Amino acid sequence: MNANVLVAKKGHIPFFSARKLAREHFKLSFTQTYVLSIIFIACLGVYYVWLLNQNATKGFNVQGLQVESRDLAFKENLLDIRIAQGKSIDTIRQNPIVAEMKDVENPRILVQKDTTLTMNN
Repeated sequence: MNANVLVAKKGHIPFFSARKLAREHFKLSFTQTYVLSIIFIACLGVYYVWLLNQNATKGFNVQGLQVESRDLAFKENLLDIRIAQGKSIDTIRQNPIVAEMKDVENPRILVQKDTTLTMNN
């Protein structure tokens, strides 16, 4: 006699494994599963190419920023050179305003001429 019939006669619920039930209710055929797996692999490929494109774009942006940084550093160095030239003693001595100044007679004493201010110590 069939085991299921014996179980049914005793009034118990027949035992079926969850795997057997899942396999019986599985609606996809082999061809459908194959097509779905190919589509999934294609989607993963598109995602991978998209990630590569994002990384390449970021690399291109970083390279552009590096070029801009080098240009700005070069301009900063040129400005530092111009500042150093402006502060150099030779440039200051050749300035026409400095050339019109009078030499100091006694550098230890400061005398203010033509002023009404006096210093009381």
